[in-house]
Amino acid sequence: MRLDYPLLPKQMPDRIKSVWKKSSMVTTEIFVLIGIGVTALLNWFDVLNGIWLWIIGSYFAVVLVVFVIDILLIPYRYQYHRYEITSEDLSFQEGYIFRTITHVPINRIQHIETEQGPFLRKENLMEIVIHTAASSHNISGLDVEEAVSLRQQIIQMVKVAKEDV
Repeated sequence: MRLDYPLLPKQMPDRIKSVWKKSSMVTTEIFVLIGIGVTALLNWFDVLNGIWLWIIGSYFAVVLVVFVIDILLIPYRYQYHRYEITSEDLSFQEGYIFRTITHVPINRIQHIETEQGPFLRKENLMEIVIHTAASSHNISGLDVEEAVSLRQQIIQMVKVAKEDV
């Protein structure tokens, strides 16, 4: 028996995959540098043998496996990373193995931020962060023009929702 999980209509631009790949590479590089530092430290104290050699080897193996899995799963992540805006709420979908859809009522939104790190900037993309009293949700990887327009649209919808209360 197969259950079809509904996909929300709005999808990020294809360029977000490049951002995710670069981000994964930088994260992996940081963990490799930490591993090299610990290895050098253990070598300095002349204890890089026996169990420590196995621990360091396992550490680098895990870092490599996590990197490869992360890179291989980018197309699946992209497929299920979506959003939708209705007159009542914003919906965020994510996850390729454990899929979730989070609905945020418009009248619960407190403020909206736009963010743009170096990888997003290089791809001319932007992230919108929607804050409620309890949490925050983001739509990462929107075209800059679309992000600004979407932010204004959400602000107007929040104003209308707050006036109706």
